[in-house]
This record gives sequence, C-alpha cells and structure tokens, in this order.
Amino acid sequence: MSRNYQTKNLTPSYLEILLAEQERRRRAQERAEGSEGAQTPDMPLEAFIGTFWGVVEPSVAYVGNWHLDIISEHLTAVADGEIKRIIINIPPRHMKSLAACVFFPAWMWSFAPATQFLFASYAQTLSIRDSTRCRRLIQSPEYRERYDGVYQLTADQNQKTRYDNNRSGYRIATSVGGSLTGEGGDIIIIDDPHKTDEALSTTKREAALEWFDVAMSTRLNDPKKI
Repeated sequence: MSRNYQTKNLTPSYLEILLAEQERRRRAQERAEGSEGAQTPDMPLEAFIGTFWGVVEPSVAYVGNWHLDIISEHLTAVADGEIKRIIINIPPRHMKSLAACVFFPAWMWSFAPATQFLFASYAQTLSIRDSTRCRRLIQSPEYRERYDGVYQLTADQNQKTRYDNNRSGYRIATSVGGSLTGEGGDIIIIDDPHKTDEALSTTKREAALEWFDVAMSTRLNDPKKI
C-alpha cells in the first residue's frame, strides 16, 4: 500500500529510491507468504511502534511523522535482507535510538525470534539503557498477550547486558572498545559510536574506526551478508 509522504526536504531521487525499496519489500513479502512455514510480521514496524509506544514511554504522547515511516521502511529492508549496511543520520531527539535499538529488535523477534542482535554505543550505560527498554517492552503484558506463543525469554540468561530467548535468539549490549571475544550477531547496530565533542577529535574518530575494523566488523554470524 502506497503512502503519501510529506515531500518537504526530500529530493526526487531519494523518493525514487524509497519507492524502489518499498516495491522490493512487497515482492519479498509475497515470496515469503507463498513459502511453506514462512514467518511474516503481523503488522508493519511503523504500526508496531505506535501500538507499543505507551509501554516504553507511558507519559509521552506518540506523534507519528514521515521520517519515522522512512526509518521503519529502511529497518524493514534490513530485516528482509535487502539492505546490508545503513547509516541513519538525523538530529537528536528524533527517535533514532528508540526505533532501531528498542522497537526494531522486539518487532523482529515477534516473527523471527531466532535473530541474534549485537548492539554497541560509545558508552555502556547507553547500550544498557536501550537494552533495558527493549526488555521491558518484551516482558510487558501487552506484548506477551500478543506474542507469548512465539517465544519467551530464558530464565538462566536474562540480564541487562544480554538476554536470550528459547528460540536461540539473543540481544547483547556492549560499548565501543568493549570486549567482543566469542560473540557475534545476525544484525549489528552501533548507536552513536562517539560523543558529539569526540567527533571533532581525530584520535577518537580513528579509535572508533579501528575498533570497528578490527573487532566489530568480524562479528557477523554470516560473513556473506557483509
């Protein structure tokens, strides 16, 4: 189903790319629905965010916008395997972290619970913050009522920095420069690799890049997806 996005600040070439990605996603979903035992989401990611917003932010009213639809479209393409690398650059307080680090993994587990996630930020506290929010959503009565038959979190591995589910999926939260020995993921998300002031430091930028090249870039479960 096509949507009428507000076109302010969007170039025609970008709209063409967006429409092409929507079409690829539609074809991918049609192929999946025609496959025996295929798993597909019961609602689009943008609808999922609106549905469960009150669980994550109970005192803040949800206000949808075209930029959230676009982020959702691109993250859905990541889930479909159509996009393998993506950078989301938007101003602060525009729900980048909530969409990608909180709602996206909870949504994807609702139909692909075996997915293994690896998250990192410049500070462990930020990674833990979003990991906790995501777990709070997953354990909420509203979410469990809808998806309890799909998977459950395991009791023996349920911490803020890592929790597993009974379908072999997990969500790990670490920091830039943190140890990744023995860990990996199907989807790797780095949310703010350095602080704003550190972005002006050549030393800090190079350190973050070296960490990614040496450590994080080798953590994908399937190197063919790079």
